[in-house]
Amino acid sequence: MNNATLDAAYEHCQVICKNASTTFYSSFSALDYEKRRAVHAVYALCRWVDDIVDGDEIPDVQVTKELREQTIARDSLLREIHQGREPSNDYETHLQRLMALVSIRNNLTKASLGEVTSQDAHVFIALQDVFAKYSIRLQDFETVIEGMEDDLFPVRCNTWDELRAYCYKVASAVGLILIEIYEYEDRAARLHAIDLGIHMQLINVLRDVGEDYERGRIYLPRDVLASHNIDVELLTKPNLVQTHSWRCFMKEYLDVVRRHRDSALHLFDYLDPKSKVQPRIMLDAYTKIFNEITRRSGDVFTTPLKLSLLSKISLFLRINYLKIRSKIPIKRGY
Repeated sequence: MNNATLDAAYEHCQVICKNASTTFYSSFSALDYEKRRAVHAVYALCRWVDDIVDGDEIPDVQVTKELREQTIARDSLLREIHQGREPSNDYETHLQRLMALVSIRNNLTKASLGEVTSQDAHVFIALQDVFAKYSIRLQDFETVIEGMEDDLFPVRCNTWDELRAYCYKVASAVGLILIEIYEYEDRAARLHAIDLGIHMQLINVLRDVGEDYERGRIYLPRDVLASHNIDVELLTKPNLVQTHSWRCFMKEYLDVVRRHRDSALHLFDYLDPKSKVQPRIMLDAYTKIFNEITRRSGDVFTTPLKLSLLSKISLFLRINYLKIRSKIPIKRGY
């Protein structure tokens, strides 16, 4: 692959990142050039599959007999996994989105084997280069796609373990990809990266309760809700937050979030000083959202949970502070 083609592919990924999330994009600036480009490629892929599943992007797939057969086979397997539940969308829409995910899975395999050409999509051209430079596992990308496939069906998490399993697929697996780019000193880092992903996704679940419910996705563990005398139908009622049941549920939920965060903090002990800035910034951003949920006494329904302008400015300043600090040599005493 010539340099011009590769540069164009990475630039495409960078634009996707910049347009999707200013907070994520700003945090990536703390990485050195090569690592930053690699992270842009990973994030662009994740953004792409998420948009396809949510219907924010119409899949553009070259349909072949082989791809259609693969999709039908995958659909049969997913229906078995989801115990016969019907997909969230009509059959044609469901098949169209699933076919796009199957196609992406096939192209990721090509990228991992170095078989992508200049005729393939920019994301795969960039990711082929990422696979060549870093010890990234194809399995972790496939796990992310499995999480997206789950969202094609009505989601019903019953227990903490089921919710954690989902969080692992859509968030922890991404973290396991990224720390191979960041580089780490001990494989224990992977365990803490898993907890960082779960921690962040648990906060996403709270932030998006109402929106997810409208899409037929209930990530909050239903058995835990029931133990606090909360029916899932009540998730549409804003006055739920005023009840003793919801406050007790939120106390348990936020305690679980804190435990995963306590483990996630150990990740930074294993990362390269320059690389740890980016995940540190993201953890800070999610901590601000977590603190806002706590301040609101668990009210995630009344107004959207987003970073305020002041919080974004604070994060921007912190990014620059940590970038400068990471360049200062550490003095060690003897």
